[in-house]
Amino acid sequence: MDILLHTIALEPARWTPQRVSQPIVDLLPQIADKTPFKKLEIFEPHLTYAADENAVREVFAEHQLEPVILSSYFDLAKAAPDVFEHESAELLRRVRTFGFKKVRLFPGPGIPLDDKARIESFVERVRNLVSSAPDIEFLLETHDGSLADEPEVVVAALNSIACENVGLLFQPTFFEDEKTKRQFVIQRPFIRHLHLQNRAPNDVATFTRLADGVIRWREIIGALPLMSASIEFVPAGICKVDEFDLAQALDEAIGEAAFAQSCAH
Repeated sequence: MDILLHTIALEPARWTPQRVSQPIVDLLPQIADKTPFKKLEIFEPHLTYAADENAVREVFAEHQLEPVILSSYFDLAKAAPDVFEHESAELLRRVRTFGFKKVRLFPGPGIPLDDKARIESFVERVRNLVSSAPDIEFLLETHDGSLADEPEVVVAALNSIACENVGLLFQPTFFEDEKTKRQFVIQRPFIRHLHLQNRAPNDVATFTRLADGVIRWREIIGALPLMSASIEFVPAGICKVDEFDLAQALDEAIGEAAFAQSCAH
């Protein structure tokens, strides 16, 4: 199993207006020196807030780290037509600049599940975007607050897009055991990548280790052919910026990757 480290796991400012608390050029050497991870999923603000793209590329190369997935925040559904064209071009420029092989997209955040016109508009925009980069794999993440709120709806959108280079990035849309089992059964044929995180059984707002949470990752990973996954969140990373311990978060990420590997054997 190919395990990536998602840099969002190392960014405690991720859900604040600040977004980035430490430059990616400072994070990458720590990842290279203190972990076995060589392949990364990149939290897009780590690049958009970077002072010098060339410097970031040099650090990737110096430490032999590979940026595989760009975790994008481009809202295809919401953008006005001229903004869509501009942002699409900027997204693909960044993909080419850093050599990403895959892009994570949100599947229509904010679109009502019964709004057929808006869903079709989103589908058409995905087709337009991916046709410009047939060598790049685009992954629709099963994130809540989107078409993924109903497992069948995002699968129907995927079937409407009908592009070989588009699939699902699976994470539990809602952290409930039975709902996740149903989601997995429906979406399994379309899954290309996993986002690994877990929540405490008695409090789904609390992050916990993969082995201890409400989601039975051993069953999910064991039921899939060998594929790739990202360590998305670790408990040590869910804190205020001034409480964040990078070394602890890296250690937890290493342990979580080992657990995920054990599930695939």
